[in-house]
Amino acid sequence: MSLLTDFAENALADFVRGQGITLPTDWHIGLLSAASDASVTELAGTGYARIAVARSLAAWAGTQGAGTTLPSTGTSHGTSNNAAVDWGAAGSAWGTASHIGLFDAASGGECWMIQELQAPIVIGASDPVAIEAGAIAYTLGLVGGMSDYLANKLIDLLFRGQAYTWPASTYAALYTTAPSNAGGGTEVAGGSYARVAIASSMVAWSGTQGAGTTAASTGTGGRISNNAAINYPAPTAAWGAVSHEGLRDASTLGNLLFWGALASPKTVSAGAGAPTHAAGSMKITFA
Repeated sequence: MSLLTDFAENALADFVRGQGITLPTDWHIGLLSAASDASVTELAGTGYARIAVARSLAAWAGTQGAGTTLPSTGTSHGTSNNAAVDWGAAGSAWGTASHIGLFDAASGGECWMIQELQAPIVIGASDPVAIEAGAIAYTLGLVGGMSDYLANKLIDLLFRGQAYTWPASTYAALYTTAPSNAGGGTEVAGGSYARVAIASSMVAWSGTQGAGTTAASTGTGGRISNNAAINYPAPTAAWGAVSHEGLRDASTLGNLLFWGALASPKTVSAGAGAPTHAAGSMKITFA
């Protein structure tokens, strides 16, 4: 199982808040004796060093399967190393590795992701240390409402060196039948319905430290939410039974980014009051 650290959660949360994201040319794979999303403890010893793996299509698999080198088009929301990561023979006892860490520097720096090994590895002097191709695997948002489109873009951005720019605004949309990670669903149409623009900014979306905040993210839960109410137009015809909401990258058509079920489905009739979401009620969580 792979896990975003607090640092990575905050970086991705603020990416959605329009702040861009700074990524290394190479990821550096380290061996850890202890790890959580808040802190890691790295092994040490003679000959130990992190191993650089390029952020490239060749080095990390696409979401369509292990070993692939084309841009991601799959539905797995995951990537893995395309070649073995080999530390050679340990020059001394390095200790017991229980996790793998993904760092943004050869030494120091920040750990972005951790992965628990299937079984701890006790590394003594002269022991060979290697992890086979496909064994370092990371997944983003397979459950929880991140679309396949967005997962593919983020996997290729984070791991595979492919540019992706977050839209200047995203658009809240209402559905009468559920979308899925693949998209689809039945969006409301007619009766003065229109998607609602939300600026990709620290003013419009809270930081991970709590609802209503506008500073850079410093929290530990990976969650952001809308800082102002989301007000749809007043319906001039029946919209039907609205059950789900999505966040899209354009005012019409475009791509689904996130989706989820409403806490309470609502039948919207002609002449009814304008549907609204209170501030803090649309939540996006990275974990």
